[in-house]
Amino acid sequence: MSRKALLSVRDLEEYFFCPKMFYYIHVVGIQREPGMWSEIGRQIQAELSSFVEEKCRVFDREVYVESESLGVRGRVDYVVDCNAGIAPLEIKYSRRVKPWWTYTLTLYALLVEEKYGKPVKHAYLVLPGPRIYDILITDQHRSYVLEAIEKCRKILGGEYVPRAYRSHSCINCDYRKYCTGE
Repeated sequence: MSRKALLSVRDLEEYFFCPKMFYYIHVVGIQREPGMWSEIGRQIQAELSSFVEEKCRVFDREVYVESESLGVRGRVDYVVDCNAGIAPLEIKYSRRVKPWWTYTLTLYALLVEEKYGKPVKHAYLVLPGPRIYDILITDQHRSYVLEAIEKCRKILGGEYVPRAYRSHSCINCDYRKYCTGE
């Protein structure tokens, strides 16, 4: 039996943002052009890294995490040691916390748990300001992430075509023209 291909955390973050985006990229093959947001994100990451290293007890940085049982791999910005144990920490560029980042951080929590063999109850998000957000990792978040992994595999296997989420984020989406015909 062949080993299943590993999904990346980025692949799943696309799904969390919008399942249809995941479909366009990984099934249809429509790739997004790298834009200015990627470069801005790299700059913000560099600027906020010194803040993280000064304010947090850094356990490890740029940590490659992989789970053969989940079929997922990724690289978390930091693993920090906090009062509640170890936790993944991600740096993002935004003025506010995006709803799908909770699921991305939950996925990193699952991967960090498996790598280090320790339970993860919290994750952290650092945004410009700088501001640190403590994200509680709940059983509901874990269940949603595990279901999302299975749905991504079904999409890749051609079992179904997902619907797009309709939200204000559609306005700036690179794939909007495929969903709406605009």
